[in-house]
Amino acid sequence: KILGEYPEMKTKIKDLMPEIKKAVSEVNKLSVKKQGSELLKIDKHALDKREERHELPEIKGIKIGKCSFRLPPGPEKELHIGHALSYLLNNYYAKKYKGKLILRFEDTNPEKCEQRFVNGNKEDLKSLGITWDEEYYLSDNLAEYYNLCEKLLKSGDAYSCNCPSEKMSNNRKKRIRCPCADKKLNNNLRDWNKMKYGTYHEGVCVIRLKADMKSKNSVMWDPVIFRINKAKHYRQGTQFNVWPLYDFTAAIEDAKITHVLRDANWTQRIELQDFIRKKLGFRNNPVNILYSRYQVEGGVTQGRTIRELVENKTVEGYDDIRLATVKGLLRKGFLPETFMELLKEAGITKSKTTIPLEKLNTINRRMLDKKVNHYFFVENPVLLLVAKAPEKIVKIPLNPYTNKAREVKVNGKFHISRSDVVKGLIRLKHAYNVKIMKTGGDEAIGEYVEENIIKNVPIIQWVKGDEGVNVIVREALPLFDNKGNLNKESIIEHRGMAENAVLDLPIGSQIQFERFGFVKKEANSWILTHN
Repeated sequence: KILGEYPEMKTKIKDLMPEIKKAVSEVNKLSVKKQGSELLKIDKHALDKREERHELPEIKGIKIGKCSFRLPPGPEKELHIGHALSYLLNNYYAKKYKGKLILRFEDTNPEKCEQRFVNGNKEDLKSLGITWDEEYYLSDNLAEYYNLCEKLLKSGDAYSCNCPSEKMSNNRKKRIRCPCADKKLNNNLRDWNKMKYGTYHEGVCVIRLKADMKSKNSVMWDPVIFRINKAKHYRQGTQFNVWPLYDFTAAIEDAKITHVLRDANWTQRIELQDFIRKKLGFRNNPVNILYSRYQVEGGVTQGRTIRELVENKTVEGYDDIRLATVKGLLRKGFLPETFMELLKEAGITKSKTTIPLEKLNTINRRMLDKKVNHYFFVENPVLLLVAKAPEKIVKIPLNPYTNKAREVKVNGKFHISRSDVVKGLIRLKHAYNVKIMKTGGDEAIGEYVEENIIKNVPIIQWVKGDEGVNVIVREALPLFDNKGNLNKESIIEHRGMAENAVLDLPIGSQIQFERFGFVKKEANSWILTHN
């Protein structure tokens, strides 16, 4: 890698061997701990784990080619990293066992579901490399849900309830069954029809499941399974006045697949959904595979918080680079394969799984390192004039891991970062050594010394003095401080100059600005992915 960065040294390797052997000998005298600390001074990511193979566990008893999994987004919001990991998990097992992957939009909340979120969710899934075999929408199944609700009413396993929500809640807490449960069938069906045909206003009546008020599991205390909501639905318009709640639809739809990968926090809902399926006469329950929800530290993932930030225009949109949404992370420069690698490293466990956002950064940085080309960028540039400098063509590697390089003709004029302007010796990377003798303002004066590398001389990047393109690099900082207060300066701009070669790169290109960070090109600026 070192010879890749300094190809001019390949012809001098024999002369360097004594120095190399001496350096190796000195390092070997240090303890392992001391070696590590010295290495981190040079590269803070030097000890990151690399090239480890991680695999997700097998599913016992699964039948290859005869299994099915589901992706169940609610189109009320855009997907965030937690959704991404969950859906990648389902996609992984569906592909591994040659099963069917079903995309079902749980769009039974007419007030919040929107077509733009349907489109956005599908776009995110495709961006992550997820492909599915079937696609459908729960709102298209309202007629089926209505028929099944009537079946429960007629069998005495559900009833209409006209009690105020506060009274209903208090009775449930006391495990007191509502007197409405004793209504005659005709009264239940009459209420049901008034709900369906819009006679009743919202909140006047609901349909409740007659479950088990003595159960230790609170979700079994006669939960509401249908409620009135007359809001216009993005897909169905105003033709429906009554909408099912989650546990009812999940019980029905999950019966159509073989394996449900479920957040362990939802364990108590399994009992309720199994109960609903039993009362409806369904024969099979899916296999539930429980795992802890992936909690990501250091990023905004709460759906309600993200929605408020977007609606209040605190952020630019759901693809804002400060958000841990799929769109925001991809726009910032995270590779789709990074998410899958994170999933494999995190694994599946029922214990609480907390993933620092820095872990995602580490994986992505590792993947970008071998993929992207390197270019020079100088922040807050100063013009360096080098006296007695020879005209020469400098060969600069595009990537240390490849043999590709670019050639730049230099003539003694360079732009360098203001922070690198100090009197004394410096080395212009891949070019030669310069002694800076005079500094001040936006210009520095130096003198050519020699081409050979001089030990312990700082090596800096540069941009050719008679060219260069002005560049703005936007960096995202945390949206909230440690106390939860909004950080009003969570985007900072780095202004500087990059070499002309970046002008020809298409929008979306990802590169590394050496000694600065990995960046991604947008129409009018660049985004800092990692430093």
